[in-house]
Amino acid sequence: MAYAWDAVVAAIGNHQHFIRAALEQPSFGPLNLNTITALTRTSNEYTLTLTACYRPVDDQEHSTPAAGVAYAADRLLTNDPSDSERATAELLNYVAATWDKQDLPLREHAQAVARALPTQ
Repeated sequence: MAYAWDAVVAAIGNHQHFIRAALEQPSFGPLNLNTITALTRTSNEYTLTLTACYRPVDDQEHSTPAAGVAYAADRLLTNDPSDSERATAELLNYVAATWDKQDLPLREHAQAVARALPTQ
């Protein structure tokens, strides 16, 4: 888990509004791997406590990757979709419906597209 926290520290430290971010370093005892202290350019200091979450972004468990792709397509169609969103949903639904006939690169690409869609 330390690697994930290191990435968060680096992302905060590289953000234009912060001048420093570091994992908490207590004066004694082990390094605290879930607390980050960040200092802004306006001298505000924030302490962030991180928790690991292993749920999918949509809080849904899908029985198969194809079901996850189909769910993402359905999400696109819920709020007056644009022509582009409708076309993306149709393509994702087609790939999900023909999952066993698709090659691995296309399956992986469909999953990546589904993950990249906004959660609305």
